[in-house]
Amino acid sequence: MTFGPQKISIADIALNSLWAMIAGFIGSILILIIVFATSSSLDVPGTYEQASLWWATNSMFPFILSFVTFISTMVTLVLSSVLLNMTSPERYKLNIVSYGQLAFLGILTYLCMTPIYIFMGLSSYENIMIVFIIHCTMLAFWSSLLLEILNNYRYILIWFYGSFVGLFFTSILTLILFSSMESWYVKLLSMLVMLPLINTTLVFFKWLFEIIYFHYNKITNLDGLWDIFYQIEQEEKENLRQEEEKNSI
Repeated sequence: MTFGPQKISIADIALNSLWAMIAGFIGSILILIIVFATSSSLDVPGTYEQASLWWATNSMFPFILSFVTFISTMVTLVLSSVLLNMTSPERYKLNIVSYGQLAFLGILTYLCMTPIYIFMGLSSYENIMIVFIIHCTMLAFWSSLLLEILNNYRYILIWFYGSFVGLFFTSILTLILFSSMESWYVKLLSMLVMLPLINTTLVFFKWLFEIIYFHYNKITNLDGLWDIFYQIEQEEKENLRQEEEKNSI
């Protein structure tokens, strides 16, 4: 018995990209709600304006912003996982282990990124936006890999490379968009766009890679990714059989 790439339609890509966008927008709305709810103590526009005028700013602001990013990205991550489970239950099965690993990944990423928020924030507040983009992009990428490892570890290579393709195009699009913004205020507002953009782009190109690979396999009948572990198992069984035959002589 051999395995081959599963057929994926354009509708599958569109649906999963749509869910990723919705999860990202919900995360962005959560950022907006937190900023408005804490506007008296967390004056984001005012803080950025003071920084642009070289006035003294709150040194706790980068730490607070990293925490807000942590909350919003975790909500986006969990929603994305739940929606993937709804659209592809045979591929993504969520349980207490999955949620626990996703939570651990989010917390670990937050702990690693917070010192960078603080360091960059003390040098230039505009740099915090770059850290925000890196934080959201890397968490989306790592969570994509983690979900595949937890649910489809046997066929991980196809989604492993697909996730890297998604990361490549996501990085290019976000960098182009961010570098085209000249005003610090526009860059600040881009926080509401970056999260859904990163989430959607990574999912879209990851699944697009898989559908392209499916057609490549269909045309060439060559498969070096999907059933690679099956091939390794078969080679090991054949080597074991040959070894047993030698020992029996």
